[in-house]
Amino acid sequence: MLKSAKIAALQAARTAGVFAAVKKSRWRNQRLIILCFHGISLEDEHEWNPGLYLSPAQFRERMRILAHGGYHILRLDEALDRLKNETLPQLSVTITFDDGEYNFYSLAFPVLKEFGFPATQYVATYYCRKQIPVFDVTAAYLMWKHRGKKLNMSGLIPGEEEVLLNDPRSVFQRLHRSVHDRNLSADEKDAIAQELAHRVGADYSAIRRRRMFNLMTMEETAEVFDHGVAIELHTHRHRTPRNRALFLREIEDNRREITDITGKRPVHFCYPCGDYSSEFFGWLRERGVRSATTCDVGFASAKDDVMKLPRFLDTASLSSIEFEGWLTGVCAALPLR
Repeated sequence: MLKSAKIAALQAARTAGVFAAVKKSRWRNQRLIILCFHGISLEDEHEWNPGLYLSPAQFRERMRILAHGGYHILRLDEALDRLKNETLPQLSVTITFDDGEYNFYSLAFPVLKEFGFPATQYVATYYCRKQIPVFDVTAAYLMWKHRGKKLNMSGLIPGEEEVLLNDPRSVFQRLHRSVHDRNLSADEKDAIAQELAHRVGADYSAIRRRRMFNLMTMEETAEVFDHGVAIELHTHRHRTPRNRALFLREIEDNRREITDITGKRPVHFCYPCGDYSSEFFGWLRERGVRSATTCDVGFASAKDDVMKLPRFLDTASLSSIEFEGWLTGVCAALPLR
């Protein structure tokens, strides 16, 4: 109900010329919208988790809107310099992706090249070298895909036996906590994912073969970098420990891997899962990090702290007119719901 009312209101606003007026406004043209994407579906991931994945058709439509809407697509480093100096061109937009998934290489990257758009990829480098499916998303997807089934949890979660996957998210959360509490290695978690797939009747070899939840290889990451995609920091193991030494280790391990891949020292950072604390800001500056993006929703302005820049996270549940409403700035005045 709220969704349909919002779409109707946006359509009426566009017809009445509100979109066009806001696009030309001083307010909009003093601000930068940093778009955040995660993954493009190789199969049905956008149906499972629309907050993380877009369908290929949706992503192409987003790029078409950018191409035909008069927007200036800027590299992140140029955009932040011009934001600081208050020299942004009209309707400035920056495109960012989180994590460095294989689907970026296979699906998003060709579309970006086709439209000639620069982008930034924040890469969590551990799984670039460790070419196995990332456990959390793999396990959550398997439970969703086989929801309604009975699942024998013996050996997967200590103390649990058979469960019915009527609420797969709740079951996954218990598995996630158990894995975390036991401090399992990547290989041990992969063994659990493989056993989970076997028990629900899924073909784990097909998931591996399609690389549904893999990150790009080092070579693929180097290839997209060579074609103009900026590769930046996202921690090595996709985590933000509150311990200073462990946090800085994540940054340095991540930076070393990226420098090995690209030959360039990365200086921009993105908080994994948008998880940040004010104590991180000084730690990042110590290590020469120039900016850090969050998952806080909004437009970036010259007044913002560059260590907690807002972005706009695109999702599969967002209609084209809502996406356009955010690009113009109209949706910034509406409730986030």
